[in-house]
Amino acid sequence: MTILQDIVNNTRAKLVQQKINVPLAQIQSELSKIQLPRGKFKDSLMNQDQAIIAEIKKASPSAGIIVENFDPIQKAKDYEAFGACALSILTEEDFFMGSAQYLKDVKAMTSLPVLRKDFMVDEYQIYEAKLMGADCILLIASILSDSEMQIFVELAENLELDYLIEVHDEVELKRVEHFQDAIIGVNNRNLKTFTVDLDNSVRLKNQFNKNNIFIAESGIKNQDDIDYLKSHHIHAFLIGESLMKDSF
Repeated sequence: MTILQDIVNNTRAKLVQQKINVPLAQIQSELSKIQLPRGKFKDSLMNQDQAIIAEIKKASPSAGIIVENFDPIQKAKDYEAFGACALSILTEEDFFMGSAQYLKDVKAMTSLPVLRKDFMVDEYQIYEAKLMGADCILLIASILSDSEMQIFVELAENLELDYLIEVHDEVELKRVEHFQDAIIGVNNRNLKTFTVDLDNSVRLKNQFNKNNIFIAESGIKNQDDIDYLKSHHIHAFLIGESLMKDSF
């Protein structure tokens, strides 16, 4: 079993109790009482030569604890000063040491749009994301069936959330290319071996002839990496570890 499958199984198991603690009807009721704005995540990336989505995360399965003195609010301020176009905030608790509260706290103090970075396997989580204040959700093609993907996309659109669909290879890209309004992200990390290959983004970009915003994810360590990807017509980048460690 892969780490990804472990995370998915753990997420599904925790959702059983979460739905008891806070029923979906309660979340829907709270959403009906407030007018949350339409997500502006996608807008922030459009027509940019170098759009950086800066990720806030304390840990990951591949890197372990990335930063000991973790302060998501200060990091968000640093990223905003750095010139990031948007933020990605981990809310998965057990493998990434994330928290929904981190997203809420950061959203309260920043003007930047925010992606809820988590493992979406249930419609419940999409309603949750909207109530948290997220502008965008992550949909990982490798853990969702075609029918689940369709349902989740339609729900995101109904809730006025943007959605980033993450793919790892040509087969997954082909499965999702008909979603005209999706942001397409290519994860350069092999989730079985954890090896990283920037050329994965280049290969898939060369095969993709749609007009979606196209993002390179994982393994981007410096401006040289960005310049290399830009030379292959990729202009949006999700960067985590290098920025969290201040090594970019």
